[in-house]
Amino acid sequence: MGVAALESGTRLGGYTVVGLLGSGAMGEVYRARDERLGRDVAIKVIARALASNDKELARFAREARSLAALSHPNILGIFDFGEQDGVNFAVMELLEGTSLRERLRGGPLPWRTAVAIASASAMGAAAAHVRGIVHRDLKPENIFLLADGGVKVLDFGLARRDEAPDTPTPEEETLIGTVVYMAPEQILRRPADARTDIFALGVVLFEMLAGNGPFARSTVGETIGAILTEDPPALVPRGGAAPPALERIVRRCLAKDPELRFQSAYDLVFALGEVAAPHPAARPARSQWAVRAAILLAGALVGAAVTALLLLWR
Repeated sequence: MGVAALESGTRLGGYTVVGLLGSGAMGEVYRARDERLGRDVAIKVIARALASNDKELARFAREARSLAALSHPNILGIFDFGEQDGVNFAVMELLEGTSLRERLRGGPLPWRTAVAIASASAMGAAAAHVRGIVHRDLKPENIFLLADGGVKVLDFGLARRDEAPDTPTPEEETLIGTVVYMAPEQILRRPADARTDIFALGVVLFEMLAGNGPFARSTVGETIGAILTEDPPALVPRGGAAPPALERIVRRCLAKDPELRFQSAYDLVFALGEVAAPHPAARPARSQWAVRAAILLAGALVGAAVTALLLLWR
């Protein structure tokens, strides 16, 4: 572990640590109690070994600032940020559920489920884009599925904020993100914008449907080559047949040229909604003809009955 575990009962500001939720190379996440507001929260603590690393501290602070600039149902909320006794921490909303990565360990998802998750993730990304924030690391590990059915986008540690689209940052001298979900412009160290996140969402959606990514290869070099030069394979959903329009949406997300992708995450949400929604326009036409046929039949029956009564009367 990158940081000595905090014991239950440890105080960080107005928060009391309850227990460990998870750990990784960057640090640990704890369940804690907000004593002032009487609610449970999650506290993310950066590893002590990284606390003296200016780059990692900047990343930690960047995530906090990015989250603080956002308020959306599909984005993890942040409540506080600080340092105490050498411990750098961020206080965030406590989520109950599992990551999309964990969910995918059970295999591909039904296409409607995949579309719903992708739509919610795209809504979160769109809210960030409106604020000038590009996530740059959208992947199943950073998409959280709540127990109540909600979806949250996590980890804005690599986010790019308030940068002009044609102004590279010093960080872009190295690859930013997770290679298998990177857009071609990221690999080529070109500035990222909203369409970069749309590419990543296309990879995630493909993976949810097919069970594997469109460009994943056995080595990083081969994966990079596939992203830059190869078309995605035919999408064969393993969770059940899907509308042909869904593959067209995925392929548009995965276009090599950003100009050929959806130009905003809201456009992607709209397209996914069109695929997932029933098509009532087709039904009224059938209903209308059915109603007309019923009226004609009823009229014919009434006419026959009247004729029969007249004949009997005569």
